[in-house]
Amino acid sequence: MSFPVRAAVVAAACALPPVPAHAAPGPPPATGNGAWSVGPANRSGAPAARPHFAFQAPPGATVRDSVRVANLTDRPLTFRLYGADAYNTPRDAGFALRAENEPRRGVGAWTRLDAAALVLPPRTAREIPFRISVPGNATPGEHIGGIVALHTAVEAVQRTGGARIGLRRAVAARVYLRVPGPAAPGVRADALTVTRREPLVPVLNESRGALRYTVVNTGNLRITPTARVRATGLFGRTVAEWSARRLPEILPGQSTVVDLPWNGPPPLDAVTVRVELTAADGVTAHARTGFVAVPWAALLVLAATVLLTWSALPRATRRWRRRAGRRPETPPAAPDRYTDPSYEGRG
Repeated sequence: MSFPVRAAVVAAACALPPVPAHAAPGPPPATGNGAWSVGPANRSGAPAARPHFAFQAPPGATVRDSVRVANLTDRPLTFRLYGADAYNTPRDAGFALRAENEPRRGVGAWTRLDAAALVLPPRTAREIPFRISVPGNATPGEHIGGIVALHTAVEAVQRTGGARIGLRRAVAARVYLRVPGPAAPGVRADALTVTRREPLVPVLNESRGALRYTVVNTGNLRITPTARVRATGLFGRTVAEWSARRLPEILPGQSTVVDLPWNGPPPLDAVTVRVELTAADGVTAHARTGFVAVPWAALLVLAATVLLTWSALPRATRRWRRRAGRRPETPPAAPDRYTDPSYEGRG
């Protein structure tokens, strides 16, 4: 097809619902979408009990295993198989894998499968051997990716603007590879910002606001940090405090954006917002920002009202006097010297 194709990859470590007894032999593997599944295999031909692949290997070593792909439908399915690097989706820190046409720099680049394409008859499964060759310059810590089975058929077409995008589905088994060496967990809070919307009448309407910050995994291990956020005003009094939030698992080198609504930020105060992140092994991080809240919109409305009242007051006063029947008093006329009797006969 002439339009671009995008794959939706499922790589969750959750169990599938049970399938009928005439399906592929053995219980379903750890990852699937109801039509096919992918997971670790064993030599008995049944799925292994492992929910994902977990290896430990030093630089320069090669690990070998097999992945089991099962067709759970009543029709043949055709797949492309490849290794991919994992990442966190920016907005919700979801576990995701790079697409087939994206660059591979970690586990995805180190993985080689014995078969790059696979055709599975209905209700059958196959085990495909693979190997992961760890490069000699691999850094210590966790390197995370997956083995993907991409269905080659375009299952839907989505319109985005004026373009059409073909959608393909894929299922993957996660791969966690740890290279021995110093463990260096770390986390950082970046780009803490506060946005506010001031009402025209602060007494009658509540102000609205939002916080946003980015959590970055700066270490070489997965982390699941807990975030605590607090806002204080003048003299350190608490003006807002959010419940402690346990964030999803963030992979090494990855980040996620956290958004928090703020209903009722103070209309007049000097506010400081603090974010504290804590994770296992005593890992902590802090970020802070501040702002001075002044109800400028309300002050401008008040100033405009005062100005209009001041300019209209003399006019309104004159109109009121006219309606009350009062007229401004006129000064007495100066005497006319030519008609003044005291001047008669003079001259």
